[in-house]
Amino acid sequence: MAALRITGWDVVHLDRLTFMWVQSIRFELDASKSDRELLELLISSPGYGHDYASPFDGEEMVDPPVIHGRWYLGAIHQGRFSETSAELARSVIRTWVDDQDWRDPEYRQPPEVHERLEPVYEILRSGRVYRLRNPSDDFLHEYGCVTGNLGFHEFVTIDRRSGALYLLVASDD
Repeated sequence: MAALRITGWDVVHLDRLTFMWVQSIRFELDASKSDRELLELLISSPGYGHDYASPFDGEEMVDPPVIHGRWYLGAIHQGRFSETSAELARSVIRTWVDDQDWRDPEYRQPPEVHERLEPVYEILRSGRVYRLRNPSDDFLHEYGCVTGNLGFHEFVTIDRRSGALYLLVASDD
């Protein structure tokens, strides 16, 4: 099977001192493939393997990737993805955005952060949504602890109408 090609990406940085962000990466999809086949293609794509601790410039890696987020890539397979609803995915992200163990228990992200997240929620509403069940810490790579201290939430939206597959990662560094 051929790898999926990156066609665009964006990142939403949350409040300036939180080191939290939500990244979206848009891949071109082959509409003739099933959702499960598309998830397999995504995982095997050079654009999927990224540590999220290094800058992301939208370029696909030349070498085969060996890590994804906090984990060795070999710990992630299409069976780790479960179908979910756009509303549940949005709720997970919104809860993660505001309900952290802040020094100030009343702290919430500013309204402009929530406004910047609206395009992320639009992506979630654009197709079928899958959520990654994170591998255990047994599969952390050498510096996997650098990201995701406040959570690592990954969703894939398959938007067949526009011919796009979106990878959404909400995390911190």
